[in-house]
Amino acid sequence: PEFQEFYNKFSTDSVYQIERIVFPLEGMKSMKDSLDTPDPNFKWDRDAWIIHKPYDDMNGTYSREFLDMPGIVSENISDQSGQFSMERRFAKLSSGWHLIYYREMGRY
Repeated sequence: PEFQEFYNKFSTDSVYQIERIVFPLEGMKSMKDSLDTPDPNFKWDRDAWIIHKPYDDMNGTYSREFLDMPGIVSENISDQSGQFSMERRFAKLSSGWHLIYYREMGRY
């Protein structure tokens, strides 16, 4: 219930969302084309952050799965073909739950 409360507020309150992200945030940008290569040192920046909206399965086109490990919850969203996916990792820190990793929706 504690994570669910955090997750719901994170998805609907943009000010809260920014406060609950560990910037610079580890993660990956999606590849723009087949010649694009992932940057292993990429970090998301607070100034360029695009607010994440509540999950929408797009009429069953996408599915979501949570993997709950001690102190960390990993969220994976993918399309039906499995070709496109995204991942977010949340960790319970001393000040509560925070987003600690984000891999943008794309082909990997």
